Amino acid sequence: MPLSKYLRLPLYEVRGYPKECPEKVQELFSRAFKGRTESLEMLRWQMEDNPCLKERATSLWKGDALVAYNALTPHPAFLRGKEVYAAVSGTTMADELYPGCSVQLFRECAQQNRDIAVIVGFPNRNSFNITVKYSGHHYVGDVAFWTAAARREDVSGSIREFYSFSPEYESISRGLSESHELIQTRQKDFLDWRIFKKPETDYRCFEYKKSGYIVTDIYTENNVRQLQIVDIIADSEDVMYELLRFALDFAAEQACSMVKLWFTSERYRRVLESCGFEYGEHPFPMTVWDSDLDISGSYITMIDSDIF
Repeated sequence: MPLSKYLRLPLYEVRGYPKECPEKVQELFSRAFKGRTESLEMLRWQMEDNPCLKERATSLWKGDALVAYNALTPHPAFLRGKEVYAAVSGTTMADELYPGCSVQLFRECAQQNRDIAVIVGFPNRNSFNITVKYSGHHYVGDVAFWTAAARREDVSGSIREFYSFSPEYESISRGLSESHELIQTRQKDFLDWRIFKKPETDYRCFEYKKSGYIVTDIYTENNVRQLQIVDIIADSEDVMYELLRFALDFAAEQACSMVKLWFTSERYRRVLESCGFEYGEHPFPMTVWDSDLDISGSYITMIDSDIF
């Protein structure tokens, strides 16, 4: 890591998740993100309730002042056929009054989480250069939206809304791991926590005979009401096709004008295009800590990010 130009910068005290004073995280979050707020409920959900690995945060301090903070959301995954812990790096913030804290933050996070095989991130413009140039992150490409206009469809009567995940989906992800470099393991306890127990979020979930499911979220951006497919998985292309057509119909029913999703697996390009989806809107740069990754050979959806 090329840190020579930073060797004379101050070093800060390293701690983990500040469980006894989470309000410090809230205060730094508000300063770093221009007045946005993070609730204590959301913070504790992310850090204290994750059934995979808890309290995976790195914090830097100068006395009682929290100067930098990075949170990981770990999840079970298959990486090149092996069962591992993976994580998404998010809620990264640093007080601009403390020089060098961002570089130290990423270095310390890597040291504290050696049991996590792969850490991915989707850095914004402000943090991209420092994460790639000084912090061991490898830029592996852009992840962009697939988009399609909402429309009414004749959908399968076998698709039903559900409120708890079933063990079948872990088996489906295990099978897909044989043809994908990276895929999140769809374990029931993790999915129930990530989807049904997440505060301040109103996901709706639909499944096709335990052979596939879709997780949806509705939001409005620039006065345009849109349906996001937060996660989708199926045991065949036929089931995937039915779920995508259902999403288009459900979006139209909910007065949305369009459907958006992240879906990097090249295997499903034909299915997406047959449903009218087009690729390439609003690319997000993706980085991986100290490793390379083939995005098109990986199974990445919105659930693999902390943004959605």
